[in-house]
Amino acid sequence: MQPLTVLLILAILPGLVAGTSSLINTTCSTIPEMSYDYCVGVLPADPAGASAKDKRGLAVVAANQSVHNVTSTLHMLSDLVQQLNTCIEYYKYMDELTASAIDDFHAGRDAAVIYPKLREASDEPLSCDMALFEGAN
Repeated sequence: MQPLTVLLILAILPGLVAGTSSLINTTCSTIPEMSYDYCVGVLPADPAGASAKDKRGLAVVAANQSVHNVTSTLHMLSDLVQQLNTCIEYYKYMDELTASAIDDFHAGRDAAVIYPKLREASDEPLSCDMALFEGAN
C-alpha cells in the first residue's frame, strides 16, 4: 500500500468510526415525534450539533435550525405572495381588455379595434407564468 494511501486512511478512519455522536444517537432515539434517520442526519450537519456536550446543547442547535427553516420559509412565502399579487394585476388587466373587446363587439366596432385587445389579453397568463417562474429562481 502506498504511504499516502495509508496516511489518508488513518486520517479519515476516526471520523468514519466515530460517525454520529452517541449523544445524538441516544437523543434521537428518544424522540418519537421525529424520524430517527432525519434526526441523526440533521443534528450532526451543524458543527455545533456535532460538538454538543449535552441534550441542552442539542436543543439549542435544533431550535436554531428551526429558526433558520422558519425564516427561510417566510421569505419564500413572501416572495410567492408578491408574485401572486403581480399575477392578480395581470389578470385584472386581462379582464379589462376582454370586457372592452366585448363592448366593442356589441357596439359593432371593426375587428381591427377588437383583435389587438384580445391578443394583448391572451398574453397576460403567460406574463403571470413568467412572474411565477422568475420568482422561483
